[in-house]
Amino acid sequence: MKAERAETVNTIDVSSVDEFSEKISKAGGKVVRPKMAVPGVGWLAYCQDTEGTLFGIMQDDPNAR
Repeated sequence: MKAERAETVNTIDVSSVDEFSEKISKAGGKVVRPKMAVPGVGWLAYCQDTEGTLFGIMQDDPNAR
């Protein structure tokens, strides 16, 4: 059985996932996994920059469900 390759996705803290998702799209990037709740932690979305590099954006919100 072949082992799966672990991948690291750099994730940055933002004040608003909605606001930064819009900024990323307007700058030519893509939101590849829309905003999702990480219960008790906050909101997370995965994006790609114009060169295809995957990264995450995270908004702190302990009330996220």
